[in-house]
Amino acid sequence: MGTPCQTWSYEQIDVCLYYLRKKSKYDPNISYKFSTVDCNFMNIVTTVFDVYKLDDATLNASGKKYHLNEYVSGFRMHATVPWHTVDHMFILVHVKVNHHWVIAVISFNHRCIYIYDSLSTAGHDAAVLTEIEKLAKVIPICLIECKFYENKGIDIDNHPIYKLNDKMDPFGVSIVENVSQQPSGSLDCGLYMVTYAECLTFGEAVSCIDFDPDLIRIRYASLLWDYGTRKANAKAQSDDEAPMRPLRITEFIEGTKVIDI
Repeated sequence: MGTPCQTWSYEQIDVCLYYLRKKSKYDPNISYKFSTVDCNFMNIVTTVFDVYKLDDATLNASGKKYHLNEYVSGFRMHATVPWHTVDHMFILVHVKVNHHWVIAVISFNHRCIYIYDSLSTAGHDAAVLTEIEKLAKVIPICLIECKFYENKGIDIDNHPIYKLNDKMDPFGVSIVENVSQQPSGSLDCGLYMVTYAECLTFGEAVSCIDFDPDLIRIRYASLLWDYGTRKANAKAQSDDEAPMRPLRITEFIEGTKVIDI
């Protein structure tokens, strides 16, 4: 799982979060209701944020908003669930200007996004908040389109928190302080991000006590190797876990050209 001189790849992070989704979906003893997205989710959010206008038909035509709605509805990844069935959603955020990963936790009960960052400083926080702002503004749009509030049973007109905001207002944002920080000069932000996520799955706050990144690497390598071995021995297929995706409806807008081939 890498060294202190190597940042974790998208593939390594996605595999770890897949393991956590499996744990959440199939472990009956977990009371903390959560799920995760993959590393590509924020790339789509950024695209939607950059082009979104209430009357911009090109957004739907390009399919970007459709892809986000698939995530919310639980049709985008293996071992995932619809967002309305959980209380927290873990979002992996790559702050490209700083070559850094943070995890943002959407709390649907608090209508807030909590940021867990292993390298928190004044100048650094500004770059992180710029990325989270995109998420805070795009998420309300997707939740409304997917009838999230109706499915989850949240009456936004009478809920003590939601009634204080317009349904299209950005979610609140809060940086969680006093969490364990990565050593200076290391590239362990991905490792810390995944470890924060696992700590939260136990329903506990992320500790401010430093942990040993080398031991964490060994632990994840062992867990994933054991899981992969058991899965291979059972001849299980990941496709067995994929939910059925509804038929996609293609809409034609003004100016669309249809070409026979």
